[in-house]
Amino acid sequence: MTPPQPSPAAALPPRPKPFESGLRSPEQSKKSLPAWLLSLLLHFSLIAGLIFTLTQMPNGAGEVNNRTGGIVLVDIQTESTEYLSEGDIAQSSSPATAPENTTPAAELDSRPELPGLEATTGESSGTEDLLANQLPSADSLITGSVGTGKIGGKMTTEVFGIPGTGSRFVYLIDRSKSMEGYNFRPMLAARQELWKSINSLNESNQFQILFYNNEVDIFRRKLSLHSANETNKDAAKQFIESIRPEGGTDHLAALKTAFKLGPDVIFFLTDAEGGFTADEIFEISRRNYSRAIINTIEFGERRSNDRSLEAIARNSGGKYIFKNINTLRVE
Repeated sequence: MTPPQPSPAAALPPRPKPFESGLRSPEQSKKSLPAWLLSLLLHFSLIAGLIFTLTQMPNGAGEVNNRTGGIVLVDIQTESTEYLSEGDIAQSSSPATAPENTTPAAELDSRPELPGLEATTGESSGTEDLLANQLPSADSLITGSVGTGKIGGKMTTEVFGIPGTGSRFVYLIDRSKSMEGYNFRPMLAARQELWKSINSLNESNQFQILFYNNEVDIFRRKLSLHSANETNKDAAKQFIESIRPEGGTDHLAALKTAFKLGPDVIFFLTDAEGGFTADEIFEISRRNYSRAIINTIEFGERRSNDRSLEAIARNSGGKYIFKNINTLRVE
């Protein structure tokens, strides 16, 4: 009888179990990665994502669509809330349309016409003809007298050689008792120069003559400017010749009267008796509303130490002159 043979499995020693030996199976090694490799993969993914994001951003400032801002008002009422835009506010605040003129045409036609203007129908013959033929003259508006010149033209005239340029001239002449001395020569010379200057004006100029002592004697007894037409010139000559020296002197009141006329130029003739104080000189400059140029002419035997007339002329941009009464030429 053959003895029993041992089986191959029994001949081999038993294989140790992996878990019992403390070693990992190949399958487990493949499923588990080292920590350093996981950290490397994670950082690489973050860097790659950041690079991708940066490459997709546009260069420079992006375009931004213009948006219109506005104010919205909320009208909260008892039963509802209404939102009002700017357009609604502007529309609601616009003025109401004015009612149409319902005046009948017949009533319009019956209204009185302006004095000095004729009613015109049909086509106009031109602005020049309308102004020339239908408007009242400037002379009649100023003095009530008839004239044909245009008011406002500038020219230069002079008194005792001092020129003055403008369109409105005021002649202020001292007629106090002191102007009577020296055989009446100061007054005669003043009259002569005054008339020569007024006679040189044309109808586009205006003038006024003020003779003064304690009071002011006004040409045509009306404190207004008069057109230098022939009618007014003739009347001015008679007025000048009628004046006689008398009374005291009030220079400041006379100048204040002259300023009320708003002249361009004032010719101021006086023997400067009494002079002006510093306060009066300041008052004269303050009262000169039209910024008139004041030309001052002083009469006397010799020039006084008082320089007030010079100061008045200088402050206004005018000129001063001294006339020796002994050498005055009277024609």
